[in-house]
Amino acid sequence: MEGFLGTRGDFVVDLVMTISGFLPFLLMFSFYLAARGQHDLHKNFQIVLFSIVTLLVIALELDVQLGGLKDISKQSPYAGTTELMIVFIVHLFFAITSFFGWLWLIIKSAKRYPIFFEYDHKKWGKIIFWDIVLMAITGWILYWMSFAV
Repeated sequence: MEGFLGTRGDFVVDLVMTISGFLPFLLMFSFYLAARGQHDLHKNFQIVLFSIVTLLVIALELDVQLGGLKDISKQSPYAGTTELMIVFIVHLFFAITSFFGWLWLIIKSAKRYPIFFEYDHKKWGKIIFWDIVLMAITGWILYWMSFAV
């Protein structure tokens, strides 16, 4: 299915990129909920966001493997270049560390909730937030290099 961002990307990759662009703002809203004492809503919002992002990543991977994105990305002037490979590796690093960091924080926090956290939940939330921001930025660079130019 054709994408909606005006590039060679298809619908799935465009949807993933759009959500990744909004994700930091959605996370900041979740932090706002926690700061206002709405911890149940914060917890549930985090779980829903994580679940949606996980499903989108699975859809993207299936799209890459089965949907022809590999062939479409070969049309890019960056296809096969060292620059693209470096951006991909950096993006993959942030994607993996943010996924497992976020999963770890959700599990650890859900086990203790609503008891006071003995570890620094807020500190780890900020670290993972910035990891997600860097994942989103490198994802957009990768998208631009693969599908927009």
